[in-house]
Amino acid sequence: MKRFLRTVTVLISAVLFSGCYSWFETKIPMDEDTKVISLADLMYEPSRITALNPPKQVLVSQGLYSGAIKISWTEVENARTYRIERAIVKPDSNGEYAEPDEGDFKVINKYVYTTNYTDTILSNLTESKNIYANEAYSYRYYYKISAENLIKNYESSDYSPVTEDTCGWLFPAPQNTEAWKGKSLDKIKITWDKVENATKYLIYRGEDNLRTGDFIASVKGSSNEYTDTIAEKNQGQEYYYQVKAVLSNGTESVPGAFALGYSLKDGAPQAPSNVRVENGYGTNTSSLTVKWDTVTSGKGTVTYSLFKTSSIDSAYSLVKSNIAQNITSITDNDVIAGIKYYYYVQSVITDANNEKTKSSFSETGPESAAPAMGFLLSPPGVIDITDGSTSDSVTIRWQDPIGYETQSIPYKFNIYASSEQNANYTVVSSNYFPGAKDAEGFYFIELRKNSFFRISTINGENKESDLSITVAPDPNAPINVYATKTKKFEGFENYSPNKKNVYPVKITWDNPVGEVPYGYNIYRSTKRDSSFRLLNDEPLTNVNYYIDQNETAQPGTLYYYKVVSVNVLGSGKKGNDPMLDTQNNCRGYGALTADEWFREYNKTVMNSQQKLTLMHKSNDMDKLGSETVNGTLSGSLYYNAQVKGLGAAITMKYTNYADFYINNDSTEGYYFFINGNTDTEANMSGNGTMHKSTTCTGMYPGSADYENLQIKSGAAGGGYYGVTTKDLDGNVIFSGAQVNWIVGEENRK
Repeated sequence: MKRFLRTVTVLISAVLFSGCYSWFETKIPMDEDTKVISLADLMYEPSRITALNPPKQVLVSQGLYSGAIKISWTEVENARTYRIERAIVKPDSNGEYAEPDEGDFKVINKYVYTTNYTDTILSNLTESKNIYANEAYSYRYYYKISAENLIKNYESSDYSPVTEDTCGWLFPAPQNTEAWKGKSLDKIKITWDKVENATKYLIYRGEDNLRTGDFIASVKGSSNEYTDTIAEKNQGQEYYYQVKAVLSNGTESVPGAFALGYSLKDGAPQAPSNVRVENGYGTNTSSLTVKWDTVTSGKGTVTYSLFKTSSIDSAYSLVKSNIAQNITSITDNDVIAGIKYYYYVQSVITDANNEKTKSSFSETGPESAAPAMGFLLSPPGVIDITDGSTSDSVTIRWQDPIGYETQSIPYKFNIYASSEQNANYTVVSSNYFPGAKDAEGFYFIELRKNSFFRISTINGENKESDLSITVAPDPNAPINVYATKTKKFEGFENYSPNKKNVYPVKITWDNPVGEVPYGYNIYRSTKRDSSFRLLNDEPLTNVNYYIDQNETAQPGTLYYYKVVSVNVLGSGKKGNDPMLDTQNNCRGYGALTADEWFREYNKTVMNSQQKLTLMHKSNDMDKLGSETVNGTLSGSLYYNAQVKGLGAAITMKYTNYADFYINNDSTEGYYFFINGNTDTEANMSGNGTMHKSTTCTGMYPGSADYENLQIKSGAAGGGYYGVTTKDLDGNVIFSGAQVNWIVGEENRK
């Protein structure tokens, strides 16, 4: 009798431990021929990471480097790489900078392995001509960073915040460098605009403008001028000056523009007078004509040199030299609409010995009382387009063309439209005289919607400028945006799961009603309202679907998708709004492999068994009996252990059982909602089987069949689980998949 009882208690203990296979996660060899699980092998599963924190304390250099911006941030625990996105903001007409929208950010590097990064904006600084004038120096660069671990498939659920500290800019060269041109016999004064944070300036002088000259002096950062003393033998010689700014850490800017300068020489002629641009205030559309009065001299042959600067570049450029004395008018064809030009004329006397003596430049620059200034009749340079008051209209907005303040008769405008970007444009509003400007300083007109628009300017003489740049309305947002949810979509078999055993999500949408946008951009986030990241490098064209092979997708994580329509010019900000999607159509998540489905299901099973008390008794005979425990959220688990013949049997029955919400959010529903049995029977030798099955609904519907799980020597030791997974509509994804008995027992860290 004692032997029988001892045998029974061993069997009950063995069966209990095999039937309750998932009390703990177990570290065992993945080989069915190795020894079976024993109690000594059981160990607790550490909590798993599913997402990383975003980087903190992001610092961006602000005017510290001439060609690059440096970013640094604090390390994120468990991160292996960092993803950097950048938005470039240009100044508006008032020199102000708007904060970037989320859609303005583009990926510049997906895999940064350190906690610092150098974003090279301009390269070959010493080899690039006129690098000082590059528009990049006027831009602001915003950055945001996320952390990733592609080995374990983790990513930040958010980005680093976009703040003033994450906005950077380049260290510019001194602007508006000027040098005296014949104002003194023995001095040339050089001036420039101060550069923020500069502690000193370096002055260079050369005899041509092909390369930076020799260093001649430095001045403190509090000054913005230097006077170069010219020896008598060098008077009358032309020099080209450049200035660099220097920071306290020794960083030097690129050289500023060349400034032509020279001192007078005894016997120098007078500069030409009455220099002017004839009919230069928005009268012509292709050229500007400069005139001046004749200069006479009895000391030699008189010629002229014509120079110019512009409103975008203060550097002097030679228009023409060796102009004969009797020619006092030159037409400059090398001019561009939208730019003001300033002209200067210099007299040159060549004596019998071929020695040249030059006058000063005419005082006709932007600071003079009578500037020799001109500009072409130009279209508006700043144009945008917004929605109109109805779905069939748009509002075209533009700012004043260059030189508007000089006109006695206000400009009028022609607005052109076309259905094709490069086709003929027809006038849709002729000789439009705008009224008051809007709050942002724009003229505006509401017109019937068309694909493309351009604007021309009409002056007081009814001359018309060239057409402006092309603008196009942003396409309307796509409709019926839908993301699959644990779905076997068409073509599913062509895709593999990621390292976390999660399959891709398919996002589909329909074109806006009555529109076919040029393309679409796809964004994804784990939040409804923010942290969306752009998934495609170029707009998707001629398709209305996207397969998101999310390499960092985690089981149990929901993803929100935003699809934004763009036009052929790359503009577009209208997309579906996940905040308004009460049906969660734009929210999706990938199907799981059968093995991963069982692991996720097993979390609820394992958690439920930890609530039982009888099975945890130290005395094996005390484990006999029955009890019922409640699910944390719903239902119950019934446990019964009893002797059956010369063996033992354990019943584990789940009724409407649930322990976890999806995403820990009660509004999302149950993660796994279980009904069914996981029962066990074994003989006196400790061999037997588990049997029966469970069905699950919730985030990942499916079923687990235990009929083929083997018990060997009193422990789980072979066979497989039969797993069937389904989508939310009950369609089968994987049917009767054989999941190895070890799955769910690995030590998964």
